[in-house]
Amino acid sequence: MQATLIYNRNAGGIDQAAVEDLREAIQEAGYQPVYKATSSQEELDPILADIEGLVIAAGGDGTIRAIATRLVGKKAPLAILPMGTANNIATTLRLDGSPLEIIAGLKNPERTFFDVGRVTSPWGIDYFLEGFGFGFFADLLESYDPNKGKSILRSVKAILEILPGYQAYHSHLKVDEQVFAGNYVLVEVLNTTAIGPWLKFAPQADPGDGVFEVVCLHEDEQEGFLSYLTGLLSEGLPDLKSVEHRQGRKLEITWTGFAIHIDGEVRPERSERPADRDPAVGARPAYREVEDDQKIVAEVIPGALELWLPPRPPEVGT
Repeated sequence: MQATLIYNRNAGGIDQAAVEDLREAIQEAGYQPVYKATSSQEELDPILADIEGLVIAAGGDGTIRAIATRLVGKKAPLAILPMGTANNIATTLRLDGSPLEIIAGLKNPERTFFDVGRVTSPWGIDYFLEGFGFGFFADLLESYDPNKGKSILRSVKAILEILPGYQAYHSHLKVDEQVFAGNYVLVEVLNTTAIGPWLKFAPQADPGDGVFEVVCLHEDEQEGFLSYLTGLLSEGLPDLKSVEHRQGRKLEITWTGFAIHIDGEVRPERSERPADRDPAVGARPAYREVEDDQKIVAEVIPGALELWLPPRPPEVGT
């Protein structure tokens, strides 16, 4: 079988293995290696348009997402070589070992299926592997601007810019058939255990169970951002009284112009959003009401991807 290695030359941990070593390991695992180096997502379209055989994605979560979402609806299975910074997808899958060890394990792969999220919004359709949401994480991501590259200084600047005096967004949510409304500091729809820089919003998430984990963080005067951040870092977020956790296959949000994130990307562009409202008018949403109560809908596509993994050790206690 042919195995197409797609290698992001810009990934943070791409120096873990040389291309020639990866190609040799793929051949030793019993595949015919084809090598495709990329430096932008646009280069993936002609590569994956009529792809056949196994696809091996080498890079970080962004690279894996860009490749995986282009394989939805195709019969080509996907293998992952986590060579990025966070590697949230690989962590959720309990995918350990070096890139060469992972390839060696593909001699007798374990086949599994991975859900994909589809987001339908006023500006089009997007897909996510990790999660999507709105609130302080989306606003931090927008302020940080991942398109400018990784920077600790910029991340600190974004935190200092966004968090002091942060106001919640008021929104109506519908999770499957249940309807809710409130002032939300954050709403996250999770397919993996963590998003961003190892933020474990949903430690129990399973990307193969056909449902999302929905985490809603309500505004609470007694629980400040220090409590929220401590809860995230210690995996104790679900213990806070301001946190609601649900599961669902479909989430509908009334959109009033705020930023959302799709995995590590921000939507829509500022130029595509309603202009800011006068702060004297009141609390969030800090944007003018969108005509006709526009909606953002996230739906799970169960088993949208076939993944090939090296045999994994059994979980503790099984």
